[in-house]
Amino acid sequence: MKEVRIGLLGAGVVGTSLLQLLDKNREKIQRQYGINLQLTAIATRSPGKLQGKTNVPVSDDVLSVTKRSDIDMIVELMGGTDTAYTAVRSALEHGKTVITANKALLSEKGRELYAIAETSGVEIGYEAAVAGSIPIIRTLRDGLASCEFEVICGILNGTTNFILTKMEQESWDYATALKKAQELGFAEADPTFDVEGIDAGHKISLLASLAFRESVSFQTVSVKGISELQSMDIQAALSLGYRIKLLGISKRSSAGILTKVHPTLVPLDHPLANVMNESNAVFYKTKEADSGMITGKGAGGLPTASAVLSDIIYYASRLGSQNIAKENNLFPEGKRFPEPENLVRYYLRFSTVDKPGVLAEISQVLGRHNISIASVQQKESTSEPVSVIVVTHAATEGEFQKSLMEIDTMTNIIKQKTVAIRLLENL
Repeated sequence: MKEVRIGLLGAGVVGTSLLQLLDKNREKIQRQYGINLQLTAIATRSPGKLQGKTNVPVSDDVLSVTKRSDIDMIVELMGGTDTAYTAVRSALEHGKTVITANKALLSEKGRELYAIAETSGVEIGYEAAVAGSIPIIRTLRDGLASCEFEVICGILNGTTNFILTKMEQESWDYATALKKAQELGFAEADPTFDVEGIDAGHKISLLASLAFRESVSFQTVSVKGISELQSMDIQAALSLGYRIKLLGISKRSSAGILTKVHPTLVPLDHPLANVMNESNAVFYKTKEADSGMITGKGAGGLPTASAVLSDIIYYASRLGSQNIAKENNLFPEGKRFPEPENLVRYYLRFSTVDKPGVLAEISQVLGRHNISIASVQQKESTSEPVSVIVVTHAATEGEFQKSLMEIDTMTNIIKQKTVAIRLLENL
């Protein structure tokens, strides 16, 4: 029986869920894999919260755990990038394999940490860092290793997907849906990382690096969140045959690997459109295997902890192996590529005064920038501003940006910044 001694850093929602799974599955893991997982020490900011819940020694000294000679593996579930970086670096330098769910840490510091891991002859597992319970990391690294990717994209943040679902199904406004997500533990007290697309940006940069076998650093990702969306956008999209999703999208182009996060109108017959609530999904297209999609729970303690435990089992079985994963080449310093002038389509919501000729003025500006209108919606209103919704035909991104800058300066008719949402490109 192979014994693997574990140090756990962080005992929040995911950490305490992992404690439950370790207790529940310890004997099964011993029978099926011949591995005896022994939780040896825990470090957490609030040791008192675990009083009476575990027999394992608990402290608030993270580095005392990473430096212990009687620990083989460190599981980092603290989050953040400062203390977590110091802890993970210490663990790697002391020859310990690290399992982490910290997508921000790897997206920003992955190159350095993987270099240390390689020097120390240990590994880093991060299956839980992207898309919760979906086994996407090893799927990309191993299951689809022979494929040349054309695009990888997905719903990568359970909080925003939950909010968008409730705004549609319950007719809630954004603030109400966000509050409910916070009550259920899907969103933090400060939800900025989730709702502004930063979390999804970290995740798509990791997926893109694996899929394309090239560096895609977070600093190169164009990010836009969902905080500007209103219920009328959700309902208008449905009436047009679309559902709004926050997507992370990465694809190869003549300029390089282009990676972005933004709200997207997804056709209702596309599989991504039907991924609801806190679920996540990863859609990919390769030259050899064509397209596919994997979906599963993307938020919550137990789903994420299940991915952490999967990594613990996998890398525990590899402890002592000479064939370590050399992935630091996936995390060099990235650079931002200029987006080529591909043709795109947009949903545009203008907030205007209620008087004749407004649509004509807007149309003139769009026309000067070679943007033609496919459809227009305007509901009757007894107050201003009035919402005018336009779906365009395809034009270049540059022309769209120029036209919107011009329209938003027309304060005689435009009362709020225009809401612009891309339609899903042909994937």
